[in-house]
Amino acid sequence: MMQLFSWPKCLVVGCLAAIALGGAAFPVMAANVSFVALHYSADRPVPHFHFDGPVVAGDADALAALIDKFVECTPDALDPDGSNCAVVTLNSPGGHYIEGLRLAALMRERAIATLVEETAQCYSACAFAFLGGSGHSSQAGVGAYIDRMIEPGGTLGFHAPYFAPDSLNGLVAQYGLDEVLGASRDDISLMIQQLVDWNVNPNALSHIVRMGPSQTYDIVSGGDYTVLWAQLPPAPPHYWNSNTPSAIRNACINLLAHHLNTWPDAVMEAISQEPEVNLANNEQGQSLAGFRLQADTPLGASLCALPHEQFKSGGDIDLALYTAPGISGTSRPLVSLFNRTESWSTMGTGGDPTRRNMQKGSMSHLFVDVVGPVESDFVKFMDYLPLRKFARFNEAGLLKEVEEFPVSELPMTLLGQNQKVRIMKHGQQQIIVETGSDLLYITARHRHANRHDIGVTLAADYDNGFAVGGYYDSGRPYLWVGLKGDAGAAAVLRIETPDMPVDMNAALLEQEKVACSFRLHGHSLDCP
Repeated sequence: MMQLFSWPKCLVVGCLAAIALGGAAFPVMAANVSFVALHYSADRPVPHFHFDGPVVAGDADALAALIDKFVECTPDALDPDGSNCAVVTLNSPGGHYIEGLRLAALMRERAIATLVEETAQCYSACAFAFLGGSGHSSQAGVGAYIDRMIEPGGTLGFHAPYFAPDSLNGLVAQYGLDEVLGASRDDISLMIQQLVDWNVNPNALSHIVRMGPSQTYDIVSGGDYTVLWAQLPPAPPHYWNSNTPSAIRNACINLLAHHLNTWPDAVMEAISQEPEVNLANNEQGQSLAGFRLQADTPLGASLCALPHEQFKSGGDIDLALYTAPGISGTSRPLVSLFNRTESWSTMGTGGDPTRRNMQKGSMSHLFVDVVGPVESDFVKFMDYLPLRKFARFNEAGLLKEVEEFPVSELPMTLLGQNQKVRIMKHGQQQIIVETGSDLLYITARHRHANRHDIGVTLAADYDNGFAVGGYYDSGRPYLWVGLKGDAGAAAVLRIETPDMPVDMNAALLEQEKVACSFRLHGHSLDCP
C-alpha cells in the first residue's frame, strides 16, 4: 500500500520509551469511574471521565489507572495559553473524607478540570475532590491554575469531617478517646491546610468546620462562587448579568471583600448604589467611571472604577479599587481585576502571579448577584452551552440527521461503546471513534495539530477530513482522523498502539490502513 502520510524517518526507526497506555475493554469501570468521550467541549477539548457514587478508599488509584489507559499527557508541557489533560465530572453523595483529598491531589497533579454539571450533586468528600480541579500553562509565571466549574442547577456542598454519633462510642472503646478525637482534629487541620492551598477564602473555613453531619454549606449565590473560587460555564459576563451597572457593582463588592478579607455580603452597603462618571483620573490619565465607597481617603479604597470607555463596551474589563485623588491629582489602584473572555483573567494585588487569582477566560462569577441564586439573564444562554459542549449538541436538535458511527471495510473487534463513543481493535491498533458535529471536527483539528505536550509530525487536510499524527513522549505513534458526514455530522477517530510497537514502520502503515478504511455517510479520506 502506498504511504499516504509523510513520517520523518528518524522517528519511524528511532522511538524508544516506556509504555504509558494499555488496551482495555470499554467501558472500563474502576470503582465508580468511567471513560465517557475523547473530547468534553469546545472550551476543554480533552478526554472526559465521570465519577458517580460514594467516595471510597482506593478511588484515587482507580481514577489514575483509568486515566492512564486512555490519556498520555505531561502537564508541564501543556499549551502556553493553558489546557488540561482531562475533565472529570462529579456526581456523589460524599464518603471517605481522606480519599476525597487524595482525589483532589490527583486532579492537581494531573492538570484535570473538575465539573459539577446541571442536576448533579457533589457533597462532602466529593466537594473536596472538586477543589483539586486544575489546568496548567507552560507560559512563564503561570504554571498550575484553578479550573473547577459548577453549572447552575448543579449542587456542591461542604461539611467538616466528623464521626457519626452512633459509631463514636464504638470507636472510643476500640481506639481510645485521645486517638479518636486526635484523628478528628488532624483531619480538620488537614482540611484547612488544603482549602487554603486551593485558594478557598479563609473566611469560609470557620463556616465549613461548624457544619454538623446533617448540615452543608452549599454553593448557591455569586458570593459563594467567589469565596470558593468556582467558575461558571464559559461565556462573557453579559450572558450572566445583562445590566452593566449591576454587573460592575457586583464585581466591586467582590473586590472589596477580597481586599478586606471578608464575605461579599458583608460589604454590600459600603458601595454606592448608583454609578458615576468622571470620578477621578488614574495614573495613566484615563477618566474613571464606577462607584464610590464609604471611605474617601488617598490612603485607602475610596472608589471602585474602570476606564470610562470600558463601562459599556462589554469587552475587556480593567476594574480596580482606587484611592481618592492625592496630591498628584490621580487615584492609585489597590486591588485590581483584569477580566478577559478569550485569555487570562486575574484578580488580586500587585503583579506577582502567586498573589493573584488566575483563570482562563472570564471570571463571570464575580459579576452575578452576590446573594441570589446564580442563573443566566439570557434564555438564549441555554443555547450557548450546547454549542460549546459536544455531549449536548444532538440533544438540542442542532443536527438535521441522527448521528451514525463511521464504518470500516476492515474486520474490527468491538470492545465497547456508549451513545457517543465506540472502541474497537484491528491488529495492534486500538481505535476510539467519537461522533459529533462540525464543531467537534473543527475543534479537534485545531486542538491536536497545535498541541505542545506531544510530538506532532503530520497535519494534513483532505476534501472529506483531516489527519494529525505524531508520537507521544513514550515514543508510541498515534493518528487522529476527522471525517465529515452529511448534514453537519462528523466523526473523530484516535488510532494508536496501546503498547510500544516492535516494528515502528509496520505500525505506522497499519494506522494509515485503518484511517483510510473508515467512511462516514460514504465519505472518506482521499486515500490512493
